[in-house]
This record gives sequence, C-alpha cells and structure tokens, in this order.
Amino acid sequence: MTKNIALLMAALAASAAPVAPLRAQEGTVWLDEAELSLMKCGWSTPKAGKSVDGNPLTIRGKTFERGVGTHALSTFLLNLGGKGKRFIASVGVDEETGNDEAGVEFFVLGDKKVLWKSGRMTTRDAAKPVNLDINGVRMLGLLVTDAGDGIDYDHADWADARITTDAALTAAELTAGIPAPAREPYILTPPTPPTPRINGPSVFGARPGHGVVYTIPATGERPMTFSAERLPAGLTLDAGSGRISGTVASPGDHRVTLTATNALGSASRTLRIVTGEVIALTPPLGWNSWNCWGGSVSAEKVLSSARAMAEKGLADHGWSYINIDDGWQGVRGGEFTAIQGNGKFPDMKALADSVHALGLRIGIYSTPWRGSYEGHIGSSGDNEDGTYDWILAGEANEDFRHKDYEKGRNRGWEFGRHSFAVNDARQWA
Repeated sequence: MTKNIALLMAALAASAAPVAPLRAQEGTVWLDEAELSLMKCGWSTPKAGKSVDGNPLTIRGKTFERGVGTHALSTFLLNLGGKGKRFIASVGVDEETGNDEAGVEFFVLGDKKVLWKSGRMTTRDAAKPVNLDINGVRMLGLLVTDAGDGIDYDHADWADARITTDAALTAAELTAGIPAPAREPYILTPPTPPTPRINGPSVFGARPGHGVVYTIPATGERPMTFSAERLPAGLTLDAGSGRISGTVASPGDHRVTLTATNALGSASRTLRIVTGEVIALTPPLGWNSWNCWGGSVSAEKVLSSARAMAEKGLADHGWSYINIDDGWQGVRGGEFTAIQGNGKFPDMKALADSVHALGLRIGIYSTPWRGSYEGHIGSSGDNEDGTYDWILAGEANEDFRHKDYEKGRNRGWEFGRHSFAVNDARQWA
C-alpha cells in the first residue's frame, strides 16, 4: 500500500504543471466528465455514472446518479493548476460485488501529500463523505488500493465526485498533460539461464497399479538429455524427452536422482516418487478451461491449450495439468452408466492420449449435485437408471445443456436421490 502511494506521489511530481492565472468564475467540474481513459483500473475499465460492471452506482443501498466506478488498484491524476477550491465525493465499495471479501481503501493526494484516506472499506460500510480544501493544489491524485488483501471483488465508487472552483476550469483541463497509463504488455520474469536447471516440486504422488505420466521440468538450451538413478521397478525414462512413464505395482517411497545435461553443463536434483493412496502431495500447477473458455470448451480447445503449454515452455517450469471444467457432459451410458462426453468431446480417450503424449496430465470436472453450474448433468440424479427427466422432456440443447439456465439452476443445484459419483470416477480410473 505504501508503495502504491509512493508511486502516485512520484507521478504527481512528474506531471506537475505551472500554475495558470486564476479567473474569477465559480463553477463545478464533475469527475465523470473527465477523460476516464487516463484513469488506471485494476480490472475492466472505469465507467462514468456507472459501476465498473455497468450498473447504477450503489453503496450500501444508496444509489448515486453521478460519479465514476472503478476497480482496485486504481489511480487518476488531475491537473488542477491551482484552480480547485474543494474536492467533494462519497466513496465506497459498490454493492454489485455481492461479496464480503471485497476490501478497498481510498486516498486523495495533493502535490505529493496525503490529504485524506478512508481506511479499509467493505460492502458492509455506508458511503464515506469526502469534503477537502484543495486551494492551491496543482496536481490531485485519486488512489484506490486493495487494502492489502488482494483485488478480488474490489469494485470501488467515487460517487458524486466533483471539484468546485472559483476559476474557469473545464473537464478537458483536468487531464491536460497527463500521460496515458502504460498498457503495453511486459514480462517481469527474468530469462532462464542457458545451463540446465531442474524445476518443479520435489515430490510426486501416484497410485499403485495406475499409469504414471511425469515429465522432468527442466530449462536450458536444447538439445538436452536426461537420466534417473534408482527409478522404482515398472517405470522407464525417455532420455531425450525426460518423460517418466509406466506403472508401479506396490506402495513405496522412492528417492530418485534426476540429471539434465546439455552442452553447457548438467544439473541434478532428488525427486521423491511416493506410491500410495494419497496422490496430491503438492498443489497442482496447470491450466483449467473455465476461466478461458467457460461453457464453450471443446476437445479442440483443450488440446490447443495443452500444446501451447508445452510449446511455450510452461511445462519446463513445472506446469503439468490440463483440466477440463464444466461444459463437456452429455448423457449417461457405457459400462458404468457414467457421464459420457457431449458432441464437443466425441472421443475423450483420444483427447487424453494426445495430452499424455505431450508429457502432461489431464483432469476432468463434475459436481455431486443433480446439475452443474453451466447447466449440464451432475453426478447425482432422481432416476435410478441414470436418466434425467428434463433431458427426456426435450429441455436440453444439442450439447445437453439446459435450454433455460435459470430453471436448470433452480432444479439442479442440489443433491439427487441417487449418487453416481463412484460410477463417474470408475469410468476414468
């Protein structure tokens, strides 16, 4: 938080403009009339007269017609040139966020000094009034931080925000000479060294009797060769790709020495391969389809993402999971009366084989409810034979998603009388 204030103070200093002569003309300039493309917003874009999500500005039940909706972390520099008299606003977290995890703090800065701060605010707080004397202030800075707890749900409103003045001051003048926030993408991660380096977690879990897919995550110039000492019986290593595969028959804790070698040197590291019933020994690192594709996910999109993970070098840093989220489900069938893929996933085994061939692992989503978030069937239902009345009644589209999302949600987001969770798990075992 202190860093954010310091950065804004530096911007205030860098953008300082000479004071123009004052002209005797009293008026009001509204913040929502300013050029909001110059306001930095931590998510989406700032909105004039609306919340950041485009809804009426509303703080703890009170609605405001004017103001600006933004999102932490947010900064806005205003070039007053000494013409301002008072800065007036009501600030708070917009209730559209609907989440008590939202927490923000508002700051008003003038010529590198903190003039006012709100303290941490949440959706439970009513709007806080701001009424500041800004006589003589040349550069005014408006800052919204995440109050130290991350920016999730931090929808922040500068409601009824305005500047009163005894001089002629226009909305266009407020941002005169203010540079646009940098929007070009940039990479902070330093480049990897050309010499070999083995990355990723130091422990890997697998179930006895089940297939192992593990690619040694290593960076450095290619070509590179790999070796492994004390691999458990049943596992083999491809020296060219660094992929370990096979099956371990019995439980155990195996300490394997991995080595990666290229023309510039070699690197070694110990990897524990633990076979037992507990397999998630470290948090999984990888890709999930929901935040990218949502319900429009398909086999082609999943495979393209897996290829990108391998081709872009993420797998060399330990990214190894490709997870299919909601949107793949069709109807029940097969040997286990389990959920089958819909038309977007015509051959799940072929998709899994293609992902495994890249040295990656693949996972899949379901829910214990009758229906999923996206409106497909879940791992429970009311019919013992695994059919669903709404599908039989023709209420599903061609991908077996409920045509009426609200109706499907109200019907599906609870447990059915019969659980098929074991059936669904056995299908993929």
